[in-house]
Amino acid sequence: MEQRVLGKSGVSASVLGLGTWPMGGEWWGGADDAESIRTIHRAIELGITLIDTAEGYGRGHSEEVVGKALVGRRAEVVISDKVAPNHLEPAQIRAAFAASCQRLRTDYIDVYYIHWPNIDVPIGPAMTELEHMRAEGKIRAIGVSNFTPAEMDEARRYGTIDVLQPPYNMFWRFIERSEVPYCLANDIGIMTYSSLAQGLLTGTLSRDTKFAEGDNRPTTVLFQPEHYGRCLDAVDKLRPIAAKYGRTLAQLAINWVVGRPGVSCSSASCRRRTSSSRT
Repeated sequence: MEQRVLGKSGVSASVLGLGTWPMGGEWWGGADDAESIRTIHRAIELGITLIDTAEGYGRGHSEEVVGKALVGRRAEVVISDKVAPNHLEPAQIRAAFAASCQRLRTDYIDVYYIHWPNIDVPIGPAMTELEHMRAEGKIRAIGVSNFTPAEMDEARRYGTIDVLQPPYNMFWRFIERSEVPYCLANDIGIMTYSSLAQGLLTGTLSRDTKFAEGDNRPTTVLFQPEHYGRCLDAVDKLRPIAAKYGRTLAQLAINWVVGRPGVSCSSASCRRRTSSSRT
């Protein structure tokens, strides 16, 4: 699988990453840990080296699952992890990092993100602390997730941002207005999430889909009545394009993202193995 460098960090990762939010067991309607571990192993076998997680995914459970899956295989992957926005005081960052490392069974994290901006906490001390951790070898690259260009400008006064992680897919393209040009101008890599639009671009959902208990997707924007039908109609128009190239809709959607200007990697979440091995 193609490898790309994340910004100026020197960290290289597979162009397709495995997102593990659903493996946390919350928000997406539950998960089977054994199946999640098998999924991680299968992803590595297929050439995926990027595993994306966060302390906020299932209150750390996703990290625990990733840690179990990577026993004896840590050197094969690049782990990207995220500190929660309520843990941005320097001492809190240190504590959150230590707890994440314990769950992940590692002593370093390749790419460490601020998960969301927090308007109540100054960004300067947080970025300064992350730079100290980089100098100590605890992290290899610094990232921010869901930050605007103005928020990145402020953060960059105190340290180097290597990677931005925004949502990006065929339906959510707002980052093309400002975030993508900003990252291109400042040599910041882009590692996208929600590349499959929370499952809409897999082609497996329909107007009759019944979501499992605990699956909160129906509460989100694209699943509201005024958008859901339009998205499904758009997916139907994509089917013949995918068929023309002998690919699934998910493969088409991911290839679209990783082919966009500025994108280094695309993270797609799942919790089960599939029968297809094509990428």
